[in-house]
Amino acid sequence: MTETLPRLLLRLSEAGDPAILWGRQASSHAGRDFERLLDHGVLVEQAPATEWDVCPACDCGLDARPVQQVKGQYIAVCPTDRRSDVVLGDDDLRSFRIHPSALVREIAMASGFGGTPAPVAAGVWHLGETSDQRALFLALSRDAVLQPGMIGLMRSAARSSPIIVIAPAMAADELARFVEAAISVMSIDGCLGRNATGFAIDLSKLESAATFEPRLVIFRQSQRVILDGIEMHIPQQPFKLLVILAEAVGTRKGHLTPQEIEAENSGRSAGDLIRDLRNALHDDQKTLIRTRQSPTRYFLGLAAGEFDLRP
Repeated sequence: MTETLPRLLLRLSEAGDPAILWGRQASSHAGRDFERLLDHGVLVEQAPATEWDVCPACDCGLDARPVQQVKGQYIAVCPTDRRSDVVLGDDDLRSFRIHPSALVREIAMASGFGGTPAPVAAGVWHLGETSDQRALFLALSRDAVLQPGMIGLMRSAARSSPIIVIAPAMAADELARFVEAAISVMSIDGCLGRNATGFAIDLSKLESAATFEPRLVIFRQSQRVILDGIEMHIPQQPFKLLVILAEAVGTRKGHLTPQEIEAENSGRSAGDLIRDLRNALHDDQKTLIRTRQSPTRYFLGLAAGEFDLRP
């Protein structure tokens, strides 16, 4: 399934500002909606690239290799081995900066919030109030929502209203700060829904977050899994992995290492088990079962109120 343009821009924005959309990523989304985002300043085209990544095994010592025009073609030149030169197309050289405040403005407008979103801190905005008088905040990246003092800043902007914050998935120890402060957290992925083609937030999802109705329900004894109201068939070993990932949310570290996963499922690699679980959950974009590198760790990408582990 092709990733929708709203999902793509939000995923790239999770890395923080500046977030860049490359031409090859953008090419499948060309059309009226893409042009509208250019007109609205959500996407700002950059000057063509003049540098390219070095070869994976190159020892040239360069941080990047130059792009040169040779006989009408653009070439990423390897200074030590011409056989490693790469011919580049126009889409390879083209890029767009994702303007964060314009992206948030697009989301607010599509979701029916009047007025301009108010910045609370770098990467975090107050969108307004929901129909049930809850203050709604949006953070584009984990680093933004986890800034020191963020809970106090949101409380100040919300005054006495209950708070919901939409943010990228976090680990359990990070979510604990918000749960202890009685702040509801909803993942960006959960708010847009699986097949979102626009930027509108699904306000019914916010109602679930506010009342702590879980997106994911796991029944241990019957080995049943319900995700977004749909019962999923999960084979035995991936189901066992899902249970221990959910159990890890309640621990201090909130994640599992490959060694811990393999100790619970002898004979299979952690990577194979994670892949099987993602396939069973239709988690194509890897937003439910998250990976963090250096060192590799796996965690359930849902807020504490978004899943329920039952007997």
